[in-house]
Amino acid sequence: MRFAEVAVDAPGAERQTFTYSVPDHVEVAVGHSVQVPFGAQPRHGLVVALAEETPVQSVREIQGVTEPEPLISALRVGLADWMRARYLSTPFEPLQLMLPPASGRRRRMFYRLSTTDDRTRRRRPTFESDLDGRIVQVLTTRGPSELATLGKELHETVLALRKAVARLRRASVVEIEILWSQPRVSVRFEATYRLNVATGQVAKIADRLRVSGAPKQAAALEFLVGEYGPSRDVLASEAVIRSGVKGPSWKALASKGMLTIDRREVRRRPVAERPQESIGGHETQHTLTADQEAALSRIGRALSDRSRRRLEEPSVFLLYGVTGSGKTEIYLGALERTIAVGKRGIVLVPEIALTPQTVSRFMDRFPGRVAVLHSGLSLRDQYDEWRNIRDGRFDVVIGPRRAVFAPLDNIGLVVVDEEQEWSYKQDERPPRYHARDVAIELARRAGAVTILGSATPDIGSMRAAVDPSLPTYEVLRLPERVSGSVAAHGRSPGGYGRPLAHVDVVDLREELLAGNRSIFSRSLTLGTREALDAGGQAILFVNRRGAGSAVQCRSCGHALMCSRCSISLTYHNDGTVRCHRCGRKRRGGVPTTCPLCRRPTIKPIGVGTEQVVVEAEKAFPGAVVTRWDRDAVKQSRGHAEIVGRFIRREADILVGTQMLAKGLDFPDVTLVGVVNADIGLHSPNFRAGERSFQLLCQVAGRAGRGEMPGRVVIQTYEPDHYAILAAAAQDYEQFYRQEIEFRRALGYPPFARMARLVFRHQTGHVAADEAAKLAGLLGLEIRRRGMESTRIIGPSPAPVERLRGRYRWQIEVLAPDPVDLLSPLTLPPGWIVDVDPVNVL
Repeated sequence: MRFAEVAVDAPGAERQTFTYSVPDHVEVAVGHSVQVPFGAQPRHGLVVALAEETPVQSVREIQGVTEPEPLISALRVGLADWMRARYLSTPFEPLQLMLPPASGRRRRMFYRLSTTDDRTRRRRPTFESDLDGRIVQVLTTRGPSELATLGKELHETVLALRKAVARLRRASVVEIEILWSQPRVSVRFEATYRLNVATGQVAKIADRLRVSGAPKQAAALEFLVGEYGPSRDVLASEAVIRSGVKGPSWKALASKGMLTIDRREVRRRPVAERPQESIGGHETQHTLTADQEAALSRIGRALSDRSRRRLEEPSVFLLYGVTGSGKTEIYLGALERTIAVGKRGIVLVPEIALTPQTVSRFMDRFPGRVAVLHSGLSLRDQYDEWRNIRDGRFDVVIGPRRAVFAPLDNIGLVVVDEEQEWSYKQDERPPRYHARDVAIELARRAGAVTILGSATPDIGSMRAAVDPSLPTYEVLRLPERVSGSVAAHGRSPGGYGRPLAHVDVVDLREELLAGNRSIFSRSLTLGTREALDAGGQAILFVNRRGAGSAVQCRSCGHALMCSRCSISLTYHNDGTVRCHRCGRKRRGGVPTTCPLCRRPTIKPIGVGTEQVVVEAEKAFPGAVVTRWDRDAVKQSRGHAEIVGRFIRREADILVGTQMLAKGLDFPDVTLVGVVNADIGLHSPNFRAGERSFQLLCQVAGRAGRGEMPGRVVIQTYEPDHYAILAAAAQDYEQFYRQEIEFRRALGYPPFARMARLVFRHQTGHVAADEAAKLAGLLGLEIRRRGMESTRIIGPSPAPVERLRGRYRWQIEVLAPDPVDLLSPLTLPPGWIVDVDPVNVL
């Protein structure tokens, strides 16, 4: 007898897998999707291991497979188990990330009259309430029904219906039937036509058809032979549209044996050809600098060594290059060498916004061999692309963090571009994984090479590359910018070096003393005008959406707060005042008087992207200003549309948030203005300085990437802050030296790992009490096990104490590995565990 370990998708299956026997008539393999009994109801699960024997005394049988082929490879089943252990997730949660998009089947519960006792049909049972009899009447007339259907028919609450059907089940009057819905997206088939007539006979047959009064059938035959020839399948929809002949004529030909109507699977390609030109904005570089040659040569040796299974060589490279230094060219070259040795590669980008431009460059180099996966595609496109990747039709997969789970076989290279970005961390729902760490583990298991690319590497990544006690990564440096016109002008490698943009730091306190009340300093206003007059473009960066950061009374200081979150509401130019965390809008917009002091002095304050657009249009008349933030993307056709308009010079000034800082290439931008560099600088997060430095350096890197020199103006009230000074000098080493000592002194990552535990409840004192209880339990466990290097911070209210109507209290665990402390414990319900968090707000 065979046995299968199954990760079950069900409440109560959070901590372990379950053993089931495999019936002789059922063929299963690791990665198969199966239906298993769990409690009193069938559940969906995934097979994670097979064995010939089991120590379990009593097991139940697998009921059957739900898909003919395994959905997840054994390699990725092992990766999912690693994620479960590292991030303290359930066994099923990481596996779910690897399933085909929108392929999940929803369990539907129907209630029907009992079939186990025929006497219930011959006698009228005694009901405890009128509702019980009404339910039986509905089930008698309508047949099996879901609870929602019963609610609509009987106009009763869900709670009342649940109690009634429970009574009827105990009386054996009603029973449950479980059905599984079809996946939201599945394999799609379309009709095809195939000509069965020899080419030489088509003319004679067509003439006879016309004589017999069937000219449309004759036209259909002539169309097929003229356009496609014999024995070739043609999509019916395509043939009907192109020929103008409707379906009945084709069916008539099939009935006469002249045509075969069949079906074939049809898959769409979201990027069937090179993305539209409007998304471009780059020039292909063909000649490498000496630094690029050295980096690519080192990566090439590692690829070759690993193809020969010499796995003792370093497999993770930190490609540290200034903005515009040609890191993408290294990725392209490394992929060429990967494919040359018969392997494939995955390229991760931090944002959907980067995908179109990145795909464009990679498709230039690998036409027809690049797949794209991201949530901006329709579910149908995601599903078809997933299956195309699984079937081995592509050599390269590109996308944001979930692309790391693409079903690509024979992986030789994994690239994580802008590896420092926080968007690689999933923190909204479990499993709360970091795609960079998952990518490194995937490459290790596949015997592949990993490239982490960044102009401002994560502090932990740089320490792993330069600390002699941690020979984990190997650093490859690209210290100079690359001119986009080198290839076109045939310059020698010595002509590659281009200066970084010149940076000016403006003290906004001095601007106020000089009487300048504008959101633009005199330096920024003059620089923008000069850039526009010289034929360049400008970027104005402010890391906050809306027209203002808050609505506040000038008299008493009262600010409008969200009724569900502990944050202020944000004003928008359309008159709405809304919360950027939960989305709730305040009725009536901005009040005319302060709700607290009743004075007419309450107004929006602060600066957001919408207000910057308004002020820019006033300050630079004649210039076309466009906005790029989350709100603007919702109002347009998406990221590609906004980026495309700017690259096509349909706009002169681009105002945006952190989206525009992440690796995009705008060749005509000569001026970048940071409207307020202090946003986020003092947030209650030990990574606040690092985050501010990275954002400023990244956005400064958008200037001067073309032929004209670039200039950056950083406006701040704290020009002497170490992160501002290092960003102004665009000196990562200077920032790293200061930041790493700060982390070392406080024992923060990367000198320890962190786990953040958050408890949420509608009542504040309940959340506080539960946090205190768990903190006491953790303290006892640390002392009992002698874990001297483990410490606890808290319990304390979260920085945003109330979110979406729930109070939040948190505990932070700092340890060499906090999982050692937490994994043996069963936490009470209501706790969220985030291992290696990047955001502690």
